Amino acid sequence: MKNWQVAPFPANEDKRLRLLRSLELLDTPSEEVFDRVTRVAAEMLQAPIALVSLVDAQRQWFKSRVGVDVCETLRDASFCAHSVHSGRLLVVEDTHRDLRFADNPLVTGAPFIRFYAGVPLRSSEGLVLGTLCVIDSKPRTLSASAQSALCDLAATIERELIQREFARVSRVVQEVDRRKLLLSESRFHTIFHETPTGAAIVDLDGHFVEVNPKLCEITGYTADDLRRMTFQQITEEADLDADLQLVGDLLAGRCKTYSLEKRYRRRDGGLVWVDLSVALIRDDKGRPLHFVSVMQDISSRKQSEQVLRDYQQELERRVLERTSELTSSRAALQTITDNLPVLISHVDETLRYRFNNQTYREIFGVDPGALRGKSVRETLGEKSYSCCQPSLLRALAGERVTLEEVVYNAAPDRIWKATYVPELQRGEVVGLYIMSQDITDSKHRENAMRSEVMRDMLTGLPNRRALQEQLALAVDAAHTEDAPFALFFMDLDGFKNVNDDYGHDVGDDLLRQVAQRLKKITRADDLVCRLAGDEFVLLVRGVSSSSACSRIAQDICRSVGRAFELGATRAQIGASVGIATCPPGSRVCPDTILSDADRAMYEAKRKGRNGFRFATLSKGAPRPRSTTCPPTKAAKPIRPNASRLRSRARCTRSIPSSAALRPSDPSCRCRRAR
Repeated sequence: MKNWQVAPFPANEDKRLRLLRSLELLDTPSEEVFDRVTRVAAEMLQAPIALVSLVDAQRQWFKSRVGVDVCETLRDASFCAHSVHSGRLLVVEDTHRDLRFADNPLVTGAPFIRFYAGVPLRSSEGLVLGTLCVIDSKPRTLSASAQSALCDLAATIERELIQREFARVSRVVQEVDRRKLLLSESRFHTIFHETPTGAAIVDLDGHFVEVNPKLCEITGYTADDLRRMTFQQITEEADLDADLQLVGDLLAGRCKTYSLEKRYRRRDGGLVWVDLSVALIRDDKGRPLHFVSVMQDISSRKQSEQVLRDYQQELERRVLERTSELTSSRAALQTITDNLPVLISHVDETLRYRFNNQTYREIFGVDPGALRGKSVRETLGEKSYSCCQPSLLRALAGERVTLEEVVYNAAPDRIWKATYVPELQRGEVVGLYIMSQDITDSKHRENAMRSEVMRDMLTGLPNRRALQEQLALAVDAAHTEDAPFALFFMDLDGFKNVNDDYGHDVGDDLLRQVAQRLKKITRADDLVCRLAGDEFVLLVRGVSSSSACSRIAQDICRSVGRAFELGATRAQIGASVGIATCPPGSRVCPDTILSDADRAMYEAKRKGRNGFRFATLSKGAPRPRSTTCPPTKAAKPIRPNASRLRSRARCTRSIPSSAALRPSDPSCRCRRAR
């Protein structure tokens, strides 16, 4: 039982240890630049012991020592650990009179410490890595001048540590430049941390070196948690062997990248399916450096696949049952299978066809009877056969195998899912049943849905769902990565008149032209969205100053304020713009900042329209000024003649006026007037 006081770990312990170990000073030979300081300290203060001590996780290790033979001691008994925690000069004039150290084994035993003075050694970021200390076996008092001199000597050691820290950073930067992994630090930051898929840099032993927020979301762990773990620890045990085998192939040079669907065990104990892609980064001499991994959450897709798989298995079970019942009657079997929209065949253990249904005639253009006795390789062709061969061999070994997204050379525009079921007789595989289901339409629908779900059907701009995703990412980046952004909420002034006077088709054309103009005046990486009706939102990253936001708002007003050519009609409208900014380091709710921008837009309308206004900050900051853009010279809207002012059916649906995101209803053709 420890009777002495053990120094607690500082709050930044993990970061401090990573920096200390990266300097590569621990367990290295003595160096004159450090030994010179300890000799001077011992001589100047007439102390029998002087040390440059580096505090590791479980020990303190002496980079330089005068007066002792040991090179390290346990951290629990370390005086220097107290300096690391406090960050200040620590002087203990008589350890026997100090309750923290009176029973310390370094006091009661060799070297029988009675006096200690230690100055923390800091990094460029202020992390305490160790101390310069002097020790005596007799109690003593250290004068103010002596304390100052000891601090000056410690500053010499600090400069050496900081130089080595900067030299290490310089080497890392040069190495990154030499590998040409990234065009710039900002591009890497954007790609790595804002990508909608999980991403990680993993060392050769499997430890996570760097992770992005999406991976933390997928696994439920914090970034610090993952950096203390390996991918092996969070991989489901049943999936680990396949992953490690592919890692071995990468390291051995048998492949450059690999992809794998596997499961991670989340922090809450649940399982999540991911589509993992891994590449091995090597240096200019071909030596492995680390892995780059990208993970996409495919749990929803797996659930859908399970439903389809159950259906497929049920279909296969029924086919096999019927096949087993009708093996004595080839004609009956042919009749049944010929009427199923599935490629069905039976092959022997040498992979030669015994039976094919009529679907083979439609796909391969051959008489099914002519295929009997021919090999699968010959029928499929080398390219298709090479893709299917591993699964065929597994099935011949007795395993039921399903192969996704098979493409046959005879029908390159169609996608199949093939299932290989072993035929067993007296426990031995004597052949295979092969069933291929056409999944082309479902694959195309899946791809189309993914692209359409984020688009507004009228303008082609990103829609409300896309804004919600990107706004949440921008808010997180502003808080965690000091990345500011500005939100512009736009509503068209006078749009209702155009819509009522010229009809909804003209109104739709006007909305499309507004969308095109907004895209022309914004940057490629800015997000222009249409929420509903005549409401548009612009998300601009990297901008938060009022001057920059004002210029953008003026560009919007000028662009929208120019006359629109709408077939035979020429119309003039304006735009009221509300601006809400999110400075670096801010923590806000996405709905709140959107609501602020919406209220500011209403204020711009009240101040005269075709202008902009900054939102009042949510925490009570003063209300900023409003601005009205100068008028744009353009023709007034041409009023339709009396014959065109016929009554039109009005949409009676009410559109809510709250600032929250409103769903876009394509069937509702009315728009709000401001």
